[in-house]
Amino acid sequence: MKKIYKRDFERNDKRYLLLYGYKEHSEVASKQLEQTSQPSPHMRWNPARQEWVTYSSTRKARTTFPPKEYCPLCPGAELNFPTEIPFKNFEVAIFPNRWASFNKNNEQILINDLEAKPSNGECEVVVYSSNHLDTIAQMQLDRIELLFHSWSDRYIRLLERNDIKYVMPFENRGEECGVTLHHPHGQIYAYPFIPPVIQKEIYAFNKENFILKLMSSLEKKYFVYQDDYVIAAIPPFARYAYEIWIIPKRQIAGPWQFTNQEYNSFALALKKVVKGYDNFLGKRCPYIMGLHAAPKLDDKNFHFHMEFYPPLRHGDNPKVLAGSESMAGVFIMDVFPEETAIELRKYMS
Repeated sequence: MKKIYKRDFERNDKRYLLLYGYKEHSEVASKQLEQTSQPSPHMRWNPARQEWVTYSSTRKARTTFPPKEYCPLCPGAELNFPTEIPFKNFEVAIFPNRWASFNKNNEQILINDLEAKPSNGECEVVVYSSNHLDTIAQMQLDRIELLFHSWSDRYIRLLERNDIKYVMPFENRGEECGVTLHHPHGQIYAYPFIPPVIQKEIYAFNKENFILKLMSSLEKKYFVYQDDYVIAAIPPFARYAYEIWIIPKRQIAGPWQFTNQEYNSFALALKKVVKGYDNFLGKRCPYIMGLHAAPKLDDKNFHFHMEFYPPLRHGDNPKVLAGSESMAGVFIMDVFPEETAIELRKYMS
């Protein structure tokens, strides 16, 4: 495995900019963005749904669809305006979101008749490449491996904090999924509680490893791509027509437990899935992608996996979360996973 370097650069606001790469980064910083005030988001408890809702009014001011020449995620040293990354080049960069939904703060929250508290935690931006036009589908495998290593490092560091209970890297791709910047990037949310969906997964895995129980049928019937270490498959209980999970064939808590071969296999599987989606549609496929890892680094029951939700019903037609899905949380499907697995498989070669 190539040696990976990490640079922890202190910004002008005393917060961090992390640079990961196969080459040591020692470049002197250029002009930085002006400091912004730290948001103080808070949470309110929804007793009907038994879940926390976070409120962060500063998000209304976040950068939305700037011209390419004013992209805040491009390397800023050779541009005529400062960006989040004040250097000529970088490989993978991670930094705090200026418009965070969760942020380390201890502001007292008092709202009549409501249970509320500060939205402690962290929100980070993960920039996959210095190239504005890159996507995972076009990236070299070693760059995607570097991305996995970067995610692993942030899992380890963030889960050391007492105010963080769960960490989830994710990516929203395409305007249909709420993207406001086109530069290749994702986010990391570090929550002060375990999110409801993950809570259900933890409960399920503590009862039995349903993924290993299904592995034989996934390998024979529902796969779209697989090798000796990883499988990409449409789950037989998919809620989206072209939903795909990427799963290690052995049970691990998260990517921090990958072997070198698993880093390589996962990078290849991730590239094939994204490229396959694009080939299937004949354009960049919109999707929501998230890493589902254990809440603890040494968890023995959870089975790490990645989930992709393309908001599509048939071909390029959107899947709208209508009455039953939105109001009752019950998804209604009109295609069978075993059929869409066959349909997508030929695009993953």
